[in-house]
Amino acid sequence: MVFAEVVGTLSFLQPQADDDIADRLHYYYTSTFLLVTAVLISLKMFGGRPIECWLPAEFKGSWEDYTEMFCWARNTYFVPFASEFPEGDEAREDRMVSYYQWTPFFLVICAFMFYSPCLIWRIMYDKSGIRLKDIMAFATDRSNIQPHARRANIHGLSAHLSSVFKHRFKFGTGHPNHHRFFRFLNLRFYEAYLTWLYIGIKLLFLVNVLLQMYLMNLFLQTDKYSFYGIGVLRDLLMGKPWSESGNFPRVTYCDLDIRQLGQIQRHTVQCVLVINIFTEKVFILLWLWYSLLAVISFTSFFTWILSSLPFDQRKRFIARRLELADVEFKRKNFQKELDEFVRDYVKMDGVFVLKMLTIHSGILICTEVVDCMWDAFLHEKGKLDHKLSSERTPNSQHGGFEFPNVSQRRKTSVLVPLLSVDEAHPRDHHPDLYLRPPSGFKGIHE
Repeated sequence: MVFAEVVGTLSFLQPQADDDIADRLHYYYTSTFLLVTAVLISLKMFGGRPIECWLPAEFKGSWEDYTEMFCWARNTYFVPFASEFPEGDEAREDRMVSYYQWTPFFLVICAFMFYSPCLIWRIMYDKSGIRLKDIMAFATDRSNIQPHARRANIHGLSAHLSSVFKHRFKFGTGHPNHHRFFRFLNLRFYEAYLTWLYIGIKLLFLVNVLLQMYLMNLFLQTDKYSFYGIGVLRDLLMGKPWSESGNFPRVTYCDLDIRQLGQIQRHTVQCVLVINIFTEKVFILLWLWYSLLAVISFTSFFTWILSSLPFDQRKRFIARRLELADVEFKRKNFQKELDEFVRDYVKMDGVFVLKMLTIHSGILICTEVVDCMWDAFLHEKGKLDHKLSSERTPNSQHGGFEFPNVSQRRKTSVLVPLLSVDEAHPRDHHPDLYLRPPSGFKGIHE
């Protein structure tokens, strides 16, 4: 019950259709695990008995709670059973174990660090005028199983994306310096703004997970290990128990100074850190997960670089979609037009958005959008006859379909509302039906 309530309060971490699975492993799954673990440890620390101490016989019963709270707040130190007990205060200070009280707070900070790149991404890309979440909402709407709704949605998406990408500028050498300066101030409308921003976020995710492994070493005070997880696993494989290694010690010692009749008497008590039994498993699991996450992040980072930055790779992505849309499409017959389409019409951010469409709505939706944009591009260049005259586009004013020309459709700067009508009932039987967007849609604003 407690676990379900904790997870329910973390709904703000829910993934959205503006990233890939590698990103979600960071900001959603890892952050959720860290926050849930922090709550569970806090419940044990502040709602239970995280430490229990064995007291001398002369201690009264009322002293037990005080001693345990004192030792929990003051920290304890670890001494292996096979070693001599240190006499001086400095020697005992060197063996101090002081991280366990701060474990929940450390995990919460780690969770925020894992979520922060996603937060930066959503704040920054939302200012670019390309509303990825709204675009994906139309592309993934369930009404797309209806042929007319799907066709209307595809034409609306292609018209909107064509309009948005057309106004993305480039940094050219033929412009005066003051023009380039003002364009730099409006970097969010640069043709590769989203692409470079997303690659930068990928780099942040990678740097963060490596930083987390370093911070874990510092937090756990594992000076004898260059890498905490490797050292602990080596100890476990060699059969070295915690009583010798000191990793998350269960049994520690605490010095309790009591003033009696003007004299200070020191009592050394032996304590059991029950919380360390659970904490040890958590940090070993985290280190293994961080290692896997670093490999995934590294692979994802360079995959996006190699597939998004080179022009040939972007051209190849578009050409494959066109080949899927038209079996008679021959890349060699449209080399010049294809280069212009990718470089000047879709541009780098356009390919990025189409990649996101493929990830979240499937390759077929993306293929249809690319094909529709390609036809509009060729019509604009006068390279293609008006072969789409038989296709109907939605008329949101009169609740039906009309046959506008291509130039009128391409001037659309917002998504055409999605048709929601039962295909089993023809439009003639429902003259008052109107197009409506998917539920929860807030609109797209450039």
